[in-house]
Amino acid sequence: MQLINLDHSPYATRVRILIRKKQLDIAIVAPTLALKTPEFLAAYPLGKIPLLGLDNGQFLPESIAIMEYLEDAYPTQTFRPNDPLAAAQSRVLASFTDTHLAPALLPYFKAMMLPEFTFDENAQYDVVRATLEKLDQWLATNADMGSQALSLGDIVLAPTFWWVDVTVGAKAKSEITNGLNSLNQWWDWVRSDADVQNGLSEMASAFAAFQRQQA
Repeated sequence: MQLINLDHSPYATRVRILIRKKQLDIAIVAPTLALKTPEFLAAYPLGKIPLLGLDNGQFLPESIAIMEYLEDAYPTQTFRPNDPLAAAQSRVLASFTDTHLAPALLPYFKAMMLPEFTFDENAQYDVVRATLEKLDQWLATNADMGSQALSLGDIVLAPTFWWVDVTVGAKAKSEITNGLNSLNQWWDWVRSDADVQNGLSEMASAFAAFQRQQA
């Protein structure tokens, strides 16, 4: 198997982290076709990275689907909690990441990629801050960071949360996570994991390379 990957993508990074934590023999490769070209879309109709290339020649898109597949296919070392409530809480983190946090950060990503794109940065800062406050409140009553291993939800959230400082933090009128104690505690805990650190470092290096190209 191989993972078609872009190092700067939080969606690909979450999959890379899981592959390494499960110690799977999956090659991590860059796409050989230019993204969004007719050739790329002909080969991969959903047009998304990451893609998991299976041994039977099929390609599995969507990072969450890939992670669930790897958990089902290689259950020896699992990051899906056995306790039903803990498993549901893990799914909440993953869902919150993709349905709330990522959309709140999207204007900042667009502005980085498209110089002509503009948005109300003060208003969007407030949107991101409100989103993080909700996450902090949820973690305060639902996370048990001291007594459990990383879950799929933690692995999904971590790469997207890393982008908060890179996007909003660079333009923020104040520290975006000030006073969000549970969220800051979670962040200190999750990024202490060596495989998470590795994934975040790869994103940082890829983003730095992008900035040099834009300069």
